Amino acid sequence: MRNKSLPTVWALALAAAITETALGQQNTIFHDDFEAANFDNWTVASGTNMTIDSTRNVDPAGWGRNSAHSTASEVRLYHNLAGDNGGAEVDGASTLTTWIYDGTMTRTYVQALGYSGDGYNSGALDQLWGIGKYTSVSLPGDVYDPTKYQGRVLYGANEGWFNLNLPGCPSRSSGWHEFTISREADDTTIDFYVDGILGREITGSRPETWDSITIGFGFSSSSNGDTWYDGVSVTATPVPEPSLMSLSVLGWIVLAAASVSRRKKSACNR
Repeated sequence: MRNKSLPTVWALALAAAITETALGQQNTIFHDDFEAANFDNWTVASGTNMTIDSTRNVDPAGWGRNSAHSTASEVRLYHNLAGDNGGAEVDGASTLTTWIYDGTMTRTYVQALGYSGDGYNSGALDQLWGIGKYTSVSLPGDVYDPTKYQGRVLYGANEGWFNLNLPGCPSRSSGWHEFTISREADDTTIDFYVDGILGREITGSRPETWDSITIGFGFSSSSNGDTWYDGVSVTATPVPEPSLMSLSVLGWIVLAAASVSRRKKSACNR
């Protein structure tokens, strides 16, 4: 096996490095695994507070101790995202991921929200995306399936609560499940995952930045029971600068030129 020439190695490294920068890496905007044993990152939106519970944990895997425990359906906590993101709201390709322990509470979910103001409950609610466990669906054509988890889009061409029931998507079961809302770069396509498996893709969602997230149902009802939250995380992929995209193309051109040069030299030496 021939070794790559030094110019080829340099070109490969240059192209890969520039491409990685141009395409953007996922940046963690917010993360809370409740290992600090407090709710300093959260504000009570309704009800009382949750409690830190050391009997169940999923994040960090292997050595974590704590999660957030709720027993009352009226409890909801929120966190504003602008302070985590350099004062800006979260836009473009982004994800909200949360672990929820499916216990006896019948309505338990997380939400990403966008208001016309500066954060949670500030001005008009312009958009909401939710995922977890609910007790009905409202998307036209959907029939409620109590064996599946649910998602929600408040405004758009396809709005309402809906089942997460694409083939292979996990059914409800007691224990920890990972729920993810993934907004694609077009701002209007939203993917809903359960345990890393796509449960539903919603197109035509009204585009709106995320300025806050919530955990908990937030309304008094017969939904009381036990549920736990852990590993609440928001990530975003920055939009590449045009100059970086140009540099990325240049890097791959350099790589191609180096590769051609290497092949010509190899042919001359035969």
